[in-house]
Amino acid sequence: MIPDFVGSTTEQARVIAETRSLLLVVGGEEENETVGPNLICRQTPLPGSVVRSKSTVTVFISQGSSRLSLPDLSGQGLSEVTVRLANMGLKVGEVKTEEHASIEKDKIIRTIPAAGSPVNKDDIITVVLSQGIEKTQVPRLIGKSLSTAKRMIEEKGFAVGNVSWEVSIDYNVGIIMRQNPGAGTQAKKGSAINLVVATVLE
Repeated sequence: MIPDFVGSTTEQARVIAETRSLLLVVGGEEENETVGPNLICRQTPLPGSVVRSKSTVTVFISQGSSRLSLPDLSGQGLSEVTVRLANMGLKVGEVKTEEHASIEKDKIIRTIPAAGSPVNKDDIITVVLSQGIEKTQVPRLIGKSLSTAKRMIEEKGFAVGNVSWEVSIDYNVGIIMRQNPGAGTQAKKGSAINLVVATVLE
């Protein structure tokens, strides 16, 4: 009876074949997604077949699969990822950039196709790099008129947020008495700055 050689090396299979008085012949190599490279992935006759002594069993050796699973490359630099993908037989194609709060500038956010996707050798992978978040210093607006404060906010690339009015004895009417976020702090461009403007009792 023919043993099951699938998953064995040719050396292991030869030893088993000799003990069964069978002759092992390698028929060639072929791609196989389920059996690792350099192991037997197919045989004829099939395991369990009853044959005469000195019969020949032809086996085929797995080359592994050209289908690969794309690893998670997030947080890594472009140069190291280019080398890593090249070692897998893959190429970096388009490089895009996006803002990202937690992944530092010039590190990879994600790939297209996504991590874990099945890919073939010579596939081209799109890489999305982090721009980080562009932050800038919040200007000092306290003591400025509302119109001046609005102009300064927009010139710095921020947006005017909530404007509320409070009675004040320390500031003239229409003057900024509080701001949030505070002057000198770093904030993301495009974010809103809220203002509290002085007014008087009617």
